[in-house]
Amino acid sequence: MKKYAALIEDFKYFIFTLVVMILLVMLFRTFFTPEVVVGDSMENSLHEGDYLLSSKVSYEFHAPKYNDIVSFDADIIAGHDLYIKRVIGLPGDHIQIRGKTLYRNGKMVKEPYIKETMDSPSIDIVIPKRKVFVMGDNRNHSMDSRDFGPIDYMKEIRGKVLLRFKPFNQSWH
Repeated sequence: MKKYAALIEDFKYFIFTLVVMILLVMLFRTFFTPEVVVGDSMENSLHEGDYLLSSKVSYEFHAPKYNDIVSFDADIIAGHDLYIKRVIGLPGDHIQIRGKTLYRNGKMVKEPYIKETMDSPSIDIVIPKRKVFVMGDNRNHSMDSRDFGPIDYMKEIRGKVLLRFKPFNQSWH
């Protein structure tokens, strides 16, 4: 038995390490989720194939803010699992699109992150409580709140994008 004592100790250490690693991964996945960008609706900020890390609990502690990039369930369109969009309007905001310009509460919104001038039908909406108005940065190639309306940030948003970890060398806000 003595000749197996070291092997048994190594096995116990291996099992302990394995259990700790599994618990750490489970804890991490409880609060964070990795996501991959599919499509071009967020260009020039995010590109197809970019790897993101999102917080699942951000909006448990505070409400969304302007320009947050969020992921949410895409039950609206068959074959899509999730959307990634930018928060443009918060509860109570008056959002208007006139011509090629976005207005929030009567003031033109400066949007240095959009890919090109927006070509969109006119919109005039007041955002209800617990809802946000989201849009892709590639406005002419994005299905967003202009199509399906404001989304409930407490029920539908899966995460707030915290960082892009591949490719890491590009700006994204």
